[in-house]
Amino acid sequence: MRKLCRAARLITYSIQNKEVAQTMVITIFRTIIMYIFVVVNLRLMGKRQICELEPSELVVTIIISELAAMPITDNGKPLLTSVVAIFVLVILEIGVSYLAYKHLRFRTALYGRPSTFYAKGKLNQREMENQRFNVGDLLEEIRNSGASSLSEVDYVIMETNGNISVIQTPENNPVTPKLLGITPPDSSISYIVIDNGSLIKSNLKRLGRDLKWLYEQLNRKKIKKISNVFYMGADEQGEVVIIEKEKRRFGKRS
Repeated sequence: MRKLCRAARLITYSIQNKEVAQTMVITIFRTIIMYIFVVVNLRLMGKRQICELEPSELVVTIIISELAAMPITDNGKPLLTSVVAIFVLVILEIGVSYLAYKHLRFRTALYGRPSTFYAKGKLNQREMENQRFNVGDLLEEIRNSGASSLSEVDYVIMETNGNISVIQTPENNPVTPKLLGITPPDSSISYIVIDNGSLIKSNLKRLGRDLKWLYEQLNRKKIKKISNVFYMGADEQGEVVIIEKEKRRFGKRS
């Protein structure tokens, strides 16, 4: 009788373990699928940081995260339901963004207008009250811009995405070569040629260079292999920066 009880317990335990393992495998696969699907859809929505999202975009992002979590935490809920809901939201957001891009009135109704808090020595107290933006917040943004007081700025504006733009007075603006009557050399973009041992051929082509030139630059630094380079950047003016990978030391730590 005892042997039968032990056998029954072992069978029950093995079945439970099998069910747990199956649940874990399903959860892992669902997580991978939803991760790929959400990343692809967020890429379709465009490139913006969270702090730069418009209200409608932020709402869609929050809802997508909730919908993506539902089938992962509850295996009883169909995966297809969340996939369809997310896809509909993304299509809706793309459509709304396109209409906002094409029609000014629709964009204004959806995103609103910039709010001017300060202009030429005058504070717009009503607008600050509407946006629940106090004087302390205003001075904080002014200090973040590099100014120290209201007397050093001409305008403080809240953009439609919530960012604050501070425009300083002309006498407090940074000195530029134009103000000094100097003609600076043409600016150029520095391209990453080697990133952590990987050659970016498209950037090498943009620079109008070839592999022969590349290895000449490496030989000057006594580097034989591309895989030994952590970073290599170059611009159209001929400026080259090469940083070699640090050699790893194996052994016991003291």
